[in-house]
Amino acid sequence: MLRIIVLGTALCLHSRLLPAQGQLAGDWRGYWLRAADTMPITLHLKRDPATRTYAASFDSDRLRVMGIPFAGVSVDGCCNVVMRLQGDRTTTVFTGTLQGDTLSGKFDEAGSEGHFAFVRTKAASAPVIEREVAFKNGDVSLAGSLILPPGTGRHPAVVFVHGSGAEGRWASRFLGVKFAEQGVAALIFDKRGVGKSSGDWRTATLDDLAGDAAGALAYLRQRPQIDARRIGVHGHSQGGTLAPMIAVRSPDVAFLIASAAAGVPTDSTELFSVLNSIYPNAATSADSADARAYASELVDVAYHGKPRVRLDSLVWQFRGRPWYFAPPEPDASYWAFSKLFGEFQPLDWWRQVRVPVLLVYGAPDQRVPARESAARIAAELVRESPGADVTVRILPDADHTFRLPPGPSGWPATAPDYVSTLVNWLRLRR
Repeated sequence: MLRIIVLGTALCLHSRLLPAQGQLAGDWRGYWLRAADTMPITLHLKRDPATRTYAASFDSDRLRVMGIPFAGVSVDGCCNVVMRLQGDRTTTVFTGTLQGDTLSGKFDEAGSEGHFAFVRTKAASAPVIEREVAFKNGDVSLAGSLILPPGTGRHPAVVFVHGSGAEGRWASRFLGVKFAEQGVAALIFDKRGVGKSSGDWRTATLDDLAGDAAGALAYLRQRPQIDARRIGVHGHSQGGTLAPMIAVRSPDVAFLIASAAAGVPTDSTELFSVLNSIYPNAATSADSADARAYASELVDVAYHGKPRVRLDSLVWQFRGRPWYFAPPEPDASYWAFSKLFGEFQPLDWWRQVRVPVLLVYGAPDQRVPARESAARIAAELVRESPGADVTVRILPDADHTFRLPPGPSGWPATAPDYVSTLVNWLRLRR
C-alpha cells in the first residue's frame, strides 16, 4: 500500500497569506502524468483554522485506494505547494502552484519526472457513511469500519475476509466504498494483531480466522441499519479459500464472493505459487528440475511435517543458484500454519455450500491455478445441488490481485471488468 507523507518548506503564517492558504481547502479532481500515461486522482484537503494545518487524502480508482492519508501540507509564499509522497521503495516530490481553482506542477521520483494538474470540484452530494466499530471473537477484540450507503432503511451487507499476512482494513476499503455506493453496506476490519485489533495472526488457527469472520457477521446481524437476512461474505486468496468454511459454520450467510480461491489441495496451491516465483530465474531445464525438487521438499516439510534433513541438504546444494530463496527460520509461524492449512480440504467445504456463489479469478494468476480451481469448485457446487446459483468469471490478463502488467509509467492498472463484475453480480442478488 502507498503511504503518503507531505512535507515542505516553512509555513508562512502572517495574515496576508491566510486567504491564499484557505483556497487550498476542498475537493480536487485531476491526474498524474508520466511516460504518456495519465492516472486520474481525486484529492481531498481540509484546513483546521485553530492549528492552521491541513488534513488531506487521495483516491485512485486505478490503484483501488481511497482515503490514503497525507501527514501535512505546507504552502510557501502565496501559492507554492510542495508535497512528498513516500512509497514502499521510492519517494516522489511534488512541486506545484495554486492559481485560483487550479493546482498544477511537476513531480520527480528517483529522476523520473512527471506532471500533475487538479481543478476544484464539488463534493459528492450523498457520500457514504463510515463508522468505527468493534466486536469480539472470544478474548480477541477486533476493530474495523462499517461503511453504510447514504439514506435510511435496512441494507444488505458484506463482511470482507482477509488474505494472508498482516492485512488491515485499508486493503478492503476501496471495494467496501464501491459496494456502499451501490446500496450494499460493508464491514472491513483489521486482522487480529494488525492495526487496532488484538491477538496475533501469526499464531492463529483456521478456526480462529473463521471465528473472527463469524464475529463480524454476528455484529452486523444486530445493527439496525442492516438486513440480517441479506449478509454475505467476500474473501480474497486465503480469505476466499476459507469462505465456504465460514458460510457453513454461519448458516445465515446469504451469499459468497470468493476471489482467487484455491479449489485444489492447499499443498498443490503452495507448490504452484512457489514454482511460479522461482522458475523465471532458472537458466536450464536441469536447473528447473532442481528448483522443482527444492520447492517440493519445502512444501512437504511445511504441509506434511516431513523431517527437514533433506531440505537442509538441498539448501547447501542450491544456495548459490539464481532462483534460490532461503526457507523461513525454524521458529517462523510459516511452518505451523502451513501444517494446519495442509489439513484443510477446500472442496469438502464447498460441497456443503447452498447459497449463491461468485467465483472470480485472473487468468494468468501466478499464486492459484485459476481455471482448475474454478472448474473444481463449480463442479462440486452443481453436483451437490443441481441448479445451484454459481457464477464464474475469469478475467484475461489479470494477476492474483486483478491488476494488469504496468506500462512505461510503472503504475499498475486494475482489470477493466473487475469492479463491475462484483458490483453487477451483487446488484442482481441484493
